[in-house]
Amino acid sequence: MHGRVVEWLGRRIVSGELADGSQLPNEAQLAAELNVSRGGVREAIKALAAKGLVEARPRLGTRVLPRDHWNLMDREVLRWHSGAADQRFLDDLLELRAMVEPGAAGRAAELATDEQVRELEAALAGMEHNAGGLPDTGKAFVDADVRFHLTLFRASGNQLVEHLGRLLETSLHHGLEVSSQAPGGVAATLPLHRAVVTAVRRRRPQAARSAMQRLLETTRRMVDEGRTSAAFGTP
Repeated sequence: MHGRVVEWLGRRIVSGELADGSQLPNEAQLAAELNVSRGGVREAIKALAAKGLVEARPRLGTRVLPRDHWNLMDREVLRWHSGAADQRFLDDLLELRAMVEPGAAGRAAELATDEQVRELEAALAGMEHNAGGLPDTGKAFVDADVRFHLTLFRASGNQLVEHLGRLLETSLHHGLEVSSQAPGGVAATLPLHRAVVTAVRRRRPQAARSAMQRLLETTRRMVDEGRTSAAFGTP
């Protein structure tokens, strides 16, 4: 029950519908509006406070905290950002990937097991198979793309990088969905995915890093061009 309240409030806070500094309705009002117990509301507020989204004070009520207080690496907060289609968040995700993924690709070229190389090749094959059917095969294409990147994180041999990949999975799925819909995005990035796989298979760390860097730079350019086209109403 309190999970439903957390979801309802969390999405509205992250989307900006409940703005920074705004006061939440009191327990009784929220309980009546959501048809839950006051205890459920109380537990939900505690959960949101633990994520840094709100602050509850006796007699002063509960207010929404500024974004710099939020735990942006919390799984639910990440998921709510993805659902809100937050452009700033997508930009930050691309920047984070640019910091981490080229290094992960280089380490994968050194450390990937034969099985992980086969998993990368299978994910790439899934992308190539579904590329021709877009947009109808969009979900299958993005699922294969996500598998590609999560496998690469895992193949880096660094448990923290692997954990970061799992943590970012939902947001990564959203980001790849946006980039795959950008005009020319798939045609531009598929060869670069292939270049990463080739470098990992041939155990060439520098080539893997460079290919991943080019892939991310191209992805950012495609996303930016897609935004510009949308802003001017061009296809």
